[in-house]
Amino acid sequence: MKIDQELLDKVESKLNKQNALFAALGAAFWTTPAIILWFFVYSYNPNFGSIMLLLNGFLIGLVIRIHGQGMKPLFSVIAFITHTWIVFIAFDFGIVLSGTTWAIFLFGLYATGAGVAMKIARVGVPFEEHRAYDYLNSTQTHISNKKIKNRWFTAFSVLILTASVSTFIASISIVFFSEYQAKNKQLVQDQKLRQLAHNKEIDITPQGLEHRSTKEILIYSYAYHTGLLFNKLGNISQSFPRSEYKAKTILKYLIKYRDNARARFILGFLMSNPEGQSLLTEAVDQGDEYAKIYSAVDYGCYTNTDLAIKQLNILRKLFREESLHEEIDSILYIGFKDICSDLEEPEYLLSYVLSYKDKPAL
Repeated sequence: MKIDQELLDKVESKLNKQNALFAALGAAFWTTPAIILWFFVYSYNPNFGSIMLLLNGFLIGLVIRIHGQGMKPLFSVIAFITHTWIVFIAFDFGIVLSGTTWAIFLFGLYATGAGVAMKIARVGVPFEEHRAYDYLNSTQTHISNKKIKNRWFTAFSVLILTASVSTFIASISIVFFSEYQAKNKQLVQDQKLRQLAHNKEIDITPQGLEHRSTKEILIYSYAYHTGLLFNKLGNISQSFPRSEYKAKTILKYLIKYRDNARARFILGFLMSNPEGQSLLTEAVDQGDEYAKIYSAVDYGCYTNTDLAIKQLNILRKLFREESLHEEIDSILYIGFKDICSDLEEPEYLLSYVLSYKDKPAL
């Protein structure tokens, strides 16, 4: 068999460039970026996670080809093992599947990826060099295969050890980034909630409240106090930012600019101090129904219970509103002992707002 020496020298050079050790190290080194890349692809669009079963094979095959420049089957085996290892890790992290996907489809992508990796990992022998390649490997085992760097046990030992380290690094990186991503997502969500809450708020300056009805302003005072914004019927509510200061500021506006008796009652009732008692007295003088009820309750708590009960029964006959009847009936049913105890920490009831009726404009 006559073969040109030039071809023999060319193939000889290629065989001597083979380095299974470098191939194993390169494959193991690229395990980290390959897993992280897979994670980012899945994070961007989970539907692309399964496609990485194919793309990963191409990437690993190319890496082994560049680093190893190998021509023998060992390099394809290294590619197969590395690809399979990364796929296993990806499944373990849950970055492959999104929704329901047929198992046969996933296996097909994996098998195709493995085949691509094995094919690309080996440097092909051109047609004109086949005779030279066969000649150098047929008479005896080529000297390059006997070198320690190209022995299968060396390559596999290094691959397993370094791939394990690379996988650990990738795992730590993904866990760290996942926590960062979760915190960032929570911050964005909190920011949106704060912005949403801010958008619900109203201008509580006199100029901002000037064109709102008194009942609407009372509803917002209740919302700022309790954290719930109701509609005018009281049957629909939504969350609202709480602010005791803003709730009282709104009530003070109604007292100062509209001389409103209901606002005097609510603010005085919540304050539970001499200043609050003064406001309650002023609200009674202005004719506020709730102020009259709780003035009688206050009298029953500190002066004469029997007389207070008579006053409440008289008020019940005078009032026409059903909500006022219910309030008096509730007080009489519970009894002054418990009511007086509850008044130590007064509660802002929605009925104080919903029962209020705006006076018609003159």
